[in-house]
Amino acid sequence: MKHTYTIIIAAALLLLAPCHVACNGEEDLIPRVDPENVYGDPTLPQGDHDYDAFILDFFRKYNTLMLYKYDPQDIYWNITNNSFIPVVRDSVGNVAVAGYVDTPADENYVGEQIELIREKFLAHYPDDFLREMLPKKIFLLRSFVEVSKTNVATDRAPAAGIDYLLFQWGGEEIRSIAPAQVNDFKSKASEVFLRRLVASGKIQRDPAFLSITNYGTPGSGNAARLENGFITPSAITEAADWDAYLYAIVYTPYDTLVKPRGSLSATDFVNRRGVLTPEYDVSGKIRQKYWAMVDYFKDAFNVDLQAIGNDREP
Repeated sequence: MKHTYTIIIAAALLLLAPCHVACNGEEDLIPRVDPENVYGDPTLPQGDHDYDAFILDFFRKYNTLMLYKYDPQDIYWNITNNSFIPVVRDSVGNVAVAGYVDTPADENYVGEQIELIREKFLAHYPDDFLREMLPKKIFLLRSFVEVSKTNVATDRAPAAGIDYLLFQWGGEEIRSIAPAQVNDFKSKASEVFLRRLVASGKIQRDPAFLSITNYGTPGSGNAARLENGFITPSAITEAADWDAYLYAIVYTPYDTLVKPRGSLSATDFVNRRGVLTPEYDVSGKIRQKYWAMVDYFKDAFNVDLQAIGNDREP
């Protein structure tokens, strides 16, 4: 009887042994060699270029895919809500329905495109912020344009969707990009990124900023609205006012914001020259709101908004 029990126990141990090794012994795990399927269809790496290693590391660090190969329908989302609608042409090529055209990146230039994104966008944000705030996908395109019914194309990148950012300059044009184009890319990339975070609820508008202006009675005429703290007299809702300040900061060096000016002009409203001077900001509310926004992003997110505006190619 004793021998019978011994045989039964030995057999049971043999059956359990493989489970013990597989479940607890990491040395027996087989590493995956095929590209991993993440977020559905896309897989990484998408190719064997030098920059594919960076893209894979970027995903591991931030849980965000950089995709230079993509399905266009992932860009043209939520059409019923007037989002990015693809252009429709008739049989002879005329524009039947105005909309957007995406041109995929040329893989020969994606590495340089990524460097532009790293230096002029990602470098302005701390890692913790990027890990929490970056969307699931970043599409790398050569261009993204809106085409009118008269067949006029207007550049609309960088752009933001529900779960993605979209960047252009993935083509030979990046070799001859002008300083002004670099500056515009830098500012617009942060503008669409930060506006997307507010629209999605990941960032709230600062109550201290909003408390300075009376939005119920904005004032009649430019002078009254400037006195009420509107940096742009036509942007008089909470959302529009917040966006106007954000735009002014990330597009404009501080030296320009405080530069003395003469009389008000439409051009000055656009380039924001002198908007932080007593001459423009008679009541002081614009300067209060400027510092409220700058301090909010520094204190809450460790993001220096004005550093984005100051970062300009000569």
